[in-house]
Amino acid sequence: MRQAGSLSLISYFADKPYLTLDNAHALAESFQPMTLEKREALLTTGDVWDSVVFIESGLLRLFYLTEEGKEFNKGFFAEGELLWPMAPLAREQPSLFSIESIEHSQIWYMSFQKFQSHIAQYTGWAEFALSYVERLANQKYLREYQFLVHDAKTRYELLRDELSNVIDRLPDYHLASYLGITHVALSRMKLKYHTKS
Repeated sequence: MRQAGSLSLISYFADKPYLTLDNAHALAESFQPMTLEKREALLTTGDVWDSVVFIESGLLRLFYLTEEGKEFNKGFFAEGELLWPMAPLAREQPSLFSIESIEHSQIWYMSFQKFQSHIAQYTGWAEFALSYVERLANQKYLREYQFLVHDAKTRYELLRDELSNVIDRLPDYHLASYLGITHVALSRMKLKYHTKS
C-alpha cells in the first residue's frame, strides 16, 4: 500500500507546473496512510480540520448536520483528489461540517501546517493555493446559479455530467440531499431519465 500510494501522490504533485519531481517525491514521503471503513468519520462537526487529505481509493462526502439530525451534502470527492481546509477560519475554528467515507476508502494525510511548510519551501504558498481557491469559486458560482435558475430535473442532468465518474456509486439519499429534493422525487426523476436514455 505504501509504495502504490506514494506513486499516486508523486504523480499528482509532479503534474503541477510549479513543483519538480524531487519536490513531488518529498511531499509524497511526508504523507501517512489511513484506511476508512464505509461510513467512517474523518472529520466531525465541531472538531478543527487541520489536515490535508489525498484520496487513493474510495469516496468521501462533506456534509452539514442540523440540530434535528438532518444532513445536507456539501460535496463529493473521489480517487485522485486533494482535500484541505482552504478558508483560514476552517482550520482555526471548530468545523461547521463533517467528512465521512461513503465506501471503504484508502487515503493519505498530513498536517496542514507541515504541508504548507513543504509547499512554501518549493514555491510560493499563494501560487499553490490560488488554483484551488479559483476552482472552488467557480464551483460555487455555478452551483448557486443552478439552484436559483434551474429546476430539479435540469440540476440532476447537469450533476450527471459533473460527477459522471462517481454518480453511480452515490446512494440516492445522498444525491437527493445534494440536489435539494426528496428521495422519492429523485427516484421518479431517475426513472424518467433512464427511460428517455
